Amino acid sequence: MSIFMEGSPRGRSITTLEGDGGTITTRGYRIESIGRQMVQSAEVLRDLVEGEDGQQGKAIEKVREIVGDTHAELRRAGEMYEPTGPILVEYGRAVSSVQPLIAAAVSAADAAWNAYNSAPGTLGDRFTLAVDPEPGSPEALQQAQDAKDDARKQELYDQFRDEGAVFDRHYDTWEEAFDRAASSIGDVLEGAIRDDFWDDLDGVIAVVIEVLGYIGIAVAILGIIIGGPIFALIGSIIGVITLLLTIYQVFRGDAGPEKLVIAIISVLPIGKVGKLFQGKTGMLDFGADMAFGLRPANWSAAAGQLRSLRTISGFSGGFFSSIGNGARGLWQMNNPAGVGDIMCRFMFGQNSTGVTNLAEAVAGSARGWCNSTVISGAWQGAYTMASGSWAALDKIALWTGNADRKPSSVFPWVGAVL
Repeated sequence: MSIFMEGSPRGRSITTLEGDGGTITTRGYRIESIGRQMVQSAEVLRDLVEGEDGQQGKAIEKVREIVGDTHAELRRAGEMYEPTGPILVEYGRAVSSVQPLIAAAVSAADAAWNAYNSAPGTLGDRFTLAVDPEPGSPEALQQAQDAKDDARKQELYDQFRDEGAVFDRHYDTWEEAFDRAASSIGDVLEGAIRDDFWDDLDGVIAVVIEVLGYIGIAVAILGIIIGGPIFALIGSIIGVITLLLTIYQVFRGDAGPEKLVIAIISVLPIGKVGKLFQGKTGMLDFGADMAFGLRPANWSAAAGQLRSLRTISGFSGGFFSSIGNGARGLWQMNNPAGVGDIMCRFMFGQNSTGVTNLAEAVAGSARGWCNSTVISGAWQGAYTMASGSWAALDKIALWTGNADRKPSSVFPWVGAVL
């Protein structure tokens, strides 16, 4: 086939049809046979489970226990296979019939194109002089030859287009056979595959978890750039919801236990484990930190910021001024140290004030490790230093378009802990 050959009249690339119709037909017969055997085997298993074969004994009871309801699934599979086979047989025969016709059309079109392409002359209008040359002059003879060449060029091009139209007709025959087979197989599958309410819900849950993952990334980025209890509260709620949905997936068999463990570890405030040394009060605080949204103080802090933002926006005048001043107010409330707060959150997960307070708590270790508040501060400080560089690498990888190379993606268990 010519490399630069023009497409067919219907805009298709003039190429041969790939595949082997005989192989498709043979496979169709095989699938039909397998489907029939699956249905027959399902009948045998059903009789075995329901005891209609008359067999008794502990061994056969154990077999019936193992088989269970698999005969129903085997029947469903067979009911999909058996009617699919004849559809493939019909399609394979169509391919075997039309494939040589398409090949012949491609060959004819290729020859017609080469003849047209190599012929002298111009297709379309040719530039001519404003004044006709003298009869019998070289110019007149050349003009007559050019007209003859152009007419032949047009004739050869029309022949190529005719061959292209033949290709289109044969291609339409194949395309109709393919669409008919695809539609028929779709009808078979649609009638055989029946999802119940819980199957549909499983699909919804999977989509919701994926969407929550993207929302969580966006909230985390805003939490780093802007900060404040609002984004922390939203991020915590997303984490708790994701955990609950993961628990559902594990019970439904759509997720392994490792995902559940990672989801649980992800909501555990590992950096606050030191609070467990502070007695009952510390344990209660640790429990509240596991679900940020359950701590009333966090809801109050977020609500207080929202009230302040409404007040700022209310005195701002126009719509755009209200949005601008509200965003500026949110920034100023959470970043008294300016860019320094952002860098602190980027590296250590909390603003400069939080880092300062943590440093003071860790420095209190000079009073002795027996002090429970010092243990809590020291634990959180060590965790912050260990997790800071890990989290920073995560963020750099994410923001540079290398999400699949994040340390937390490569080592999910370590990422969940830190």
